[in-house]
Amino acid sequence: MRTLAGAVTGLLFAAGLWIVIAGFRGVTQRSTVRRPISWDQLWWRGGLVVAAAAAGWALTGWPAAGVLAGGAAAVAPLLSGTRRRRDELNAKSEALASWAEMLRDTITAHAGLREAIALTARVAPAPIRKEVQLLAVRAERESLTSALRRFAVEVADPVADLIVASLVIAAERQAQRLAELLTQIAGSARDQSAMRLRVETGRARTYASSRALVAITFGLAVILLVFSPTFMSPYDSATGQIVLMAIGALFAGALWSLVQLGRPVTPPRLLAGIEDERVGRS
Repeated sequence: MRTLAGAVTGLLFAAGLWIVIAGFRGVTQRSTVRRPISWDQLWWRGGLVVAAAAAGWALTGWPAAGVLAGGAAAVAPLLSGTRRRRDELNAKSEALASWAEMLRDTITAHAGLREAIALTARVAPAPIRKEVQLLAVRAERESLTSALRRFAVEVADPVADLIVASLVIAAERQAQRLAELLTQIAGSARDQSAMRLRVETGRARTYASSRALVAITFGLAVILLVFSPTFMSPYDSATGQIVLMAIGALFAGALWSLVQLGRPVTPPRLLAGIEDERVGRS
């Protein structure tokens, strides 16, 4: 009983310490833009979590094992999708830089803005080709400024915001140095992509070591559970389940920190308020 009381007291102390630290750090203001919900992903991820929790509980007879298995199934897709998101972000930045250079070359050949957008839509890079083609269609049916703003909302990238801002200024105020500005934007986008690649190269060893450590730890636990059940017998009691949940919470925090570390960090968007206004009117 004293061990159980000590474990509960330790958990309460840890929760209080976390609240104090969170209070000192403050709250980060996030954008109020609504993200589209992928119900297909929610369904299969939810099914994966439920299946893993049921399997963990059924195989071990421990409710804590079911909770930990479900938590691991929930975090695993986030770990696998982090690298894909970083690659998509780099590919989009490179595509926007290439499109900016296409616009620059077309405008330098004495083409208007609408004509330049229509010509480059046919050969735009694959990551943004659909959005550029929609921009070309809208530019023929509505004002160029409105079409460009909708393009910025759909692409949702800081480099796209810079390109759109320069094109809007050129359309409304007849900017004389648009080609030079597009050149600078393209160079800045390529520099950002190169910097991300250097950062990812430095972090690759940390990611690999962390994944190996997690895999070895969980694999060792499974081996001990299967081949040496007497070694794991102390976890059969209520106190053992609480201790197991505490250990699992520490591992969950470590995995979540790994996910947060691996997420790509993008600079603040110049035209983020446009999307907020569209959501507010809808």
